[in-house]
Amino acid sequence: MPVDALTQLQAAVTKTATFNGAALPLPGGTPRYGLWARVIFSAANQASGSGVWTFSVDVCYDGVPTTWRSDFVADPPITLSATAQAGVIYIPFNVQPTIVGGVITAPQIRLTATLSGAPTTPTITYSGDIMVAKP
Repeated sequence: MPVDALTQLQAAVTKTATFNGAALPLPGGTPRYGLWARVIFSAANQASGSGVWTFSVDVCYDGVPTTWRSDFVADPPITLSATAQAGVIYIPFNVQPTIVGGVITAPQIRLTATLSGAPTTPTITYSGDIMVAKP
């Protein structure tokens, strides 16, 4: 699938706790058949404990990035172990502009990495971009 080289959800980053990426406005929404978020990750591990990373494409429909909804969640999540893991996750999403009081509002999306469980020294390195889905 082709990748939009000019638009990136998240530049490569290393995280040790839950992280919300920057908002990306989609003025016209997604094409009717939707888009995919591709998350490329590496060095996902923990010293000990029970950690899990879950990626999601969060959406803000009101145009003011204050209320975010985790409408599109990757499945399965990444269960951490002492051995570093790497891979690719694809998250399909489809959003459309909303109309409130006669005003069209562009949705905004962001890539979120959520850490849950009780890990000791968890870490993950990842980046995210947008791919065009084929109809």
